[in-house]
Amino acid sequence: MKGGEVLDFGDHTVEVVGSLHSRNPSYSLAFPGVRVNQPAQPATIADLPEGDTLGYLLRVDGGPSVYFTGASDVAERNLTGLAPDVAMVAMQSATTTGDYLPRLLAGLDHPKVVVPVHWDNFETRLENPPPVAPADRLRLDDLIAAVRRISPRSRVLVPEYETTYHF
Repeated sequence: MKGGEVLDFGDHTVEVVGSLHSRNPSYSLAFPGVRVNQPAQPATIADLPEGDTLGYLLRVDGGPSVYFTGASDVAERNLTGLAPDVAMVAMQSATTTGDYLPRLLAGLDHPKVVVPVHWDNFETRLENPPPVAPADRLRLDDLIAAVRRISPRSRVLVPEYETTYHF
């Protein structure tokens, strides 16, 4: 997949959207590279090299459309016309991507619901409430405040593990 593909599953479609991966504080990728064959099960995040980053738009017949960001950077030209009901928005780990949230939310036509993702420590066990380091909690609170300022009509929903949500 490279972006632009639309996969039809009968009662829902998935549109693949070309995206960009976020940069670390030194403006580079943490783990550059690509996989060309099936890897062994990863043991750490370093076993997951960054290759081509994709986003996905899920459209369900009679239901909402949901956009899943690939990472915390954006090629907003690729978002034109998507206008999802719900956006799963990855939180930045650094501020090296200029105007990330304003460009993302405008490109998605200010979704009704914004769900912060990629804010927890995904190398820990799943438990409720999710364990959040103090620095990550501050970044999450900043993300929520920024979404509310940039897109005041969007509702922010911070998810809990193993919890069903209906949109």
